[in-house]
Amino acid sequence: MRVEDAKLRWSGLPAPLVNHLEGVSRGARALAERWDVDPDDAALAGYLHDVARARSPEVLLKQAREYAVAVHPVEEAFPVLLHGAVGAAEVAKEWPELDEGFLAAISYHSTGRGEMSALEKVVVLADKLEPRGGPPEPFFEELNELAFRDLDKAVLRFLEWQVRHLLDRGNLVHPASIDAWNRLVMARGATPLRDDKALRALRVRSE
Repeated sequence: MRVEDAKLRWSGLPAPLVNHLEGVSRGARALAERWDVDPDDAALAGYLHDVARARSPEVLLKQAREYAVAVHPVEEAFPVLLHGAVGAAEVAKEWPELDEGFLAAISYHSTGRGEMSALEKVVVLADKLEPRGGPPEPFFEELNELAFRDLDKAVLRFLEWQVRHLLDRGNLVHPASIDAWNRLVMARGATPLRDDKALRALRVRSE
């Protein structure tokens, strides 16, 4: 399968979302080339990661049940978190030859998970680093540089920002994100992000 095939299959998506998918596809390819991940797989997963993103909460919950996607209570409360898993199920139905590792990069791009492949990490970061208009914020400039220098540390840095951001607002945190954090920290043998510069950037981003 190619990105061009995905564009044809999901041709009715809103233009801003298509722009985002194209940007993530390009970013995923660039990161994949740096980290010895198949660049075509990364580009395709990057394009497909948000094919269900524009759907309403009601539609996502309905389709999750239709596709037999397990719905966590956090996802029941915030159905937008289901768009990755619903999109992956739809992609699997359309192209059954795609393997579980590829589909996982679509399913878990919002939260991460405990056992993340290099492809999954690439798609997570490419999604978060895709420019959304306006000048890049300092934290994401730093994250972009780190993503090409230390893939795991970049994922950890993003997860720390995400969890802090959610906790500061009293929001729920998906347990998959906590599991992703714990597994990566244990794999490294030490907790990152203890330098003042990084913590200041996280605080500014969360305000």
